[in-house]
Amino acid sequence: MKLTTSWLKPPYASGGIDHLGTQAPCVMIYGQLLPGITNVTDRARYYSFYPWLVWSYDQRYAKNDYNHFVERFRRADCLLTLIAEQHAQVTDHSNERHGVAMVGRTKLVPSLASLKTGEPLRLSLYATTEETPQRYFMNRLGGLSQYYAGTLADLQLMESSGRSWSFYSSQYGAPLAQSVDASVPGERFWQVVENDLVTLEELDELSGFCACNVAGSLREHQQLTDIFFDTGNRYSEEGTQRRRSLGLIQQLAEALPNGWDLTEDVFRACVYSVTLPNGAAWEIPAALRSTQAHWAVYVRNDLMSVAFQTILAICLQELQPQSAAQRRVFHSVEMFADWFAGSATVAGVLSNLGAGSFGDLVASSRANAPALTDWTNDAHEIQLGWQLIGGWQPGVDIAPLLSHSLSLLAMLVTRDDPGQQPYSGLAITYEALRDYPINLISFRSRGADWMTMSLEHVVTDLVVWCLDTHLRVALRKLRQSNRSTFHLRPSERGLEVVGDQVPPPSQTTPRFRQAVQILRDLGMLARDDSHMTRLTASGRTQMEVASV
Repeated sequence: MKLTTSWLKPPYASGGIDHLGTQAPCVMIYGQLLPGITNVTDRARYYSFYPWLVWSYDQRYAKNDYNHFVERFRRADCLLTLIAEQHAQVTDHSNERHGVAMVGRTKLVPSLASLKTGEPLRLSLYATTEETPQRYFMNRLGGLSQYYAGTLADLQLMESSGRSWSFYSSQYGAPLAQSVDASVPGERFWQVVENDLVTLEELDELSGFCACNVAGSLREHQQLTDIFFDTGNRYSEEGTQRRRSLGLIQQLAEALPNGWDLTEDVFRACVYSVTLPNGAAWEIPAALRSTQAHWAVYVRNDLMSVAFQTILAICLQELQPQSAAQRRVFHSVEMFADWFAGSATVAGVLSNLGAGSFGDLVASSRANAPALTDWTNDAHEIQLGWQLIGGWQPGVDIAPLLSHSLSLLAMLVTRDDPGQQPYSGLAITYEALRDYPINLISFRSRGADWMTMSLEHVVTDLVVWCLDTHLRVALRKLRQSNRSTFHLRPSERGLEVVGDQVPPPSQTTPRFRQAVQILRDLGMLARDDSHMTRLTASGRTQMEVASV
């Protein structure tokens, strides 16, 4: 019998993210509520610039040399970023309006210093596909392939060719590209791309390409507005959800009291509590109330996730001895959970909470916790979540973190409405949650089981649930991607922590910052005299349309 053997490649060790899978439902939710905007599509100008760039290339060159296309594309990608940064430096120095999140900015911005000394800048030095210290991006089609391609395809603005070539769509991409072409010095742009060398004067000549000028390009602006707010109902339910979420953000910008800026933290707190920072009720138009309720579910899931991530971090720190003499041997997750729940630290925490059972803790929370509307109160679940994130650091005293985690979970049980499905109105099925054992549905069920259990036994169950779930999630990632994201593993020497870094608790990023930036680029949000983000006149008009 002939046998063939080969070496098995070891898995690639990776820090990974979402070690409990608790953030996955959050990603599902904000993906439904803000489709067409992602965590890497930051600027409205790229939604129109990339279709224009390919369309404009077609007007000048034969499309038969892919390497030629890639070279010009990369130079153009670099040039746009340089234009935006130069425009910031010669106008108001506001990165928020001009250069923020432009592709390759980290590598390209320092090069402007040499231009100011009179030295010309060669675009190809940064646009090269060779691995050099100056290369602005590894991906051959730069920011398009890395960030925008999928989104632009979903929005029917660009298509992918079987020849590894990117194309604009004739129905929507070409008209948008033509609108851009009517408002920018396209010929001059391509002359600079061809010449390769660029000067400060040329960057100033091309300032019309800066992202801040989208609002002044009337046809382009209207088409982008039609896309983001789906004024023609082109994108069906996805377009409706995006329009309503953008309208909700605009409503909050309009409603915020003096002294409060439109930040992600404020958005989270307000959609969760339906209350403004000054304690006043946030009056939301009827058409947007279901959208607000969906965002509240997102925040609720994220708060639950932060509490469970904190429990995981606490467990890993306790399992990670500072010296060999301090090492305890636990041959199973259950053995560690029993030891931890019976430790003096946990006993002190449970004593301070003053509740014999989890049901007692929930009853105390129902009687004494701040009102849902009182989200600026330090004891509110919104604040507890931020305290868990901000309070974590290696070697931290775990007692207050464990106390806050238990209080936060009890408060979420208190706020739960058993008459509503946890993900009511959202397209999240049991099948979609199969690989994510800790979610709002399972948490409701587990919370019901905990009601008659002592807090010590609840801590034991929490620890087992967290550690078992981490092992399950990491094993699934290993099977699917050959990446090892284990932070804990069973061994002949008992449970061992993998790596030196305990993953800290963190929130998900729900595309809010990108949505606000896009609204800025469209001229619908702007800084007022006190530097707070507020609605503009055009933004108010669009908000009213989105709110009916």
